[in-house]
Amino acid sequence: MMAAFPIPSAPALPGVRSPPPMSFVNEVVSDDDIDRYGLGFPKGGVRHWTRDRERDLYLWGGISGNPARDEEIEGRFHIYIAGTHLRISLRPGVWSKDWNVKPYVVAWDELLGIYPDDCGGLDRTEVIGLLKEALVAYGSDGRKNIGVPDRIVSFGF
Repeated sequence: MMAAFPIPSAPALPGVRSPPPMSFVNEVVSDDDIDRYGLGFPKGGVRHWTRDRERDLYLWGGISGNPARDEEIEGRFHIYIAGTHLRISLRPGVWSKDWNVKPYVVAWDELLGIYPDDCGGLDRTEVIGLLKEALVAYGSDGRKNIGVPDRIVSFGF
C-alpha cells in the first residue's frame, strides 16, 4: 500500500482563509542543510537547489548533456519528500533559445523514470504533482531565473 504524502494545513475556520503553504524558491544550499540531509556537497561552496522549507521538500539537479554535441539530453533531478529521496529522469522538450523572449518557454516532455520504481512508498501521483510544482519554480535553471521572470513551464506527462 502506498503512503500518501501529508501536506500540512491549518484548521478551517468559517470566513478565515488559511495562508497557502510557502512555495518552492531557488536558493543556495546552506552548510547546515548539507549536514541535515547528508548531502555530498562541499561546505562553503555555492550549490543551488529549489526548496520548500515549510513542507521540508527539495529538488536539485538539472540538464545533463550538451544539446550542441550530445544526442541524448536528460533532466536528472533528486527530490526529497517526506524523508524519502527519489531520483527523477526527464526528457526535455523544446525550450526558448533567447533569454529575452517573453514569456520564456521551458518544456518537459516525458517522465523517463522515478527511482526507486515504487516511489519509496509514496503515492506516485502526489510525487509527480510535487515534482511539477518544484520544476515550475526551478524554471530553466533555478539560479538563472532572475533573468527570465516571465516564463511558462509545460509538461507532457
